[in-house]
Amino acid sequence: MLKKEEFISQLKAIGIEEGMDVLVHSSMKSIGPVEGGADTVIDALQEVLGEDGTLMMSTVSGNVNKEQPVFHVDHTPGTVGILSNIFRKRKGAVRSMHPVHSIVAMGPKAKFYTDGHLESNTPWSPDSPYGKIMRNGAKVFFIGTDFECNTCMHALEIEAKVPGLHTEETQTLYIFDSNNNMHTIEHHWHSPKKDYYTNMESIVAKAGGLTYGQIGMSISRFVDAETLRKVMLPIFQNTPELAIKRLSENTFIWE
Repeated sequence: MLKKEEFISQLKAIGIEEGMDVLVHSSMKSIGPVEGGADTVIDALQEVLGEDGTLMMSTVSGNVNKEQPVFHVDHTPGTVGILSNIFRKRKGAVRSMHPVHSIVAMGPKAKFYTDGHLESNTPWSPDSPYGKIMRNGAKVFFIGTDFECNTCMHALEIEAKVPGLHTEETQTLYIFDSNNNMHTIEHHWHSPKKDYYTNMESIVAKAGGLTYGQIGMSISRFVDAETLRKVMLPIFQNTPELAIKRLSENTFIWE
């Protein structure tokens, strides 16, 4: 069983340092048992980042869909693992308001990263949390997982204007904030597609933007988000088929 002290050593070994802003994607199952469970993982991350660092986690909510279009920022759980659901309930945690692709954050820049997500033209526009992460020196930490869940890739697809990845028609989604005020947005859902994001890891690593390291029982990935954008944006602009393939005749470009 992984103890907190050992976990902290592994975090430092993979490159996490005090004062960093880090977005986490995680699989607790992959890293194996941790003494104290998810709370220990969160405590250790915050201890290494210190008071000047900002910890962020994906709280993507796949439970908001065509059949269930309602989201409450405080009560709708994320569907990407236990870690972020425990983190979002901590005192001081701030969750962005997007009904499908939210993040939760704690730290001095939490408000900066989460503000304005509902007003972004898309969930992944430059002024979204993912756009800000890739433009402000932040990192992305894949604990026990890989680029298969790399939400920043969607932001790069949007910036590169890759066609055919989203439906042209929209659906109204209903969002409730912490004061139970209702907001609405028009959302384009994903069109059928197949991604090859994991194939891109070696390209980012070769550019010096990805470090592999052991966390618990798994191999994890620590990514410099600015390097990710620098390397991947030209690929999405010029040869998007290397990273993603649309599986329909749709050519709509969102944004």
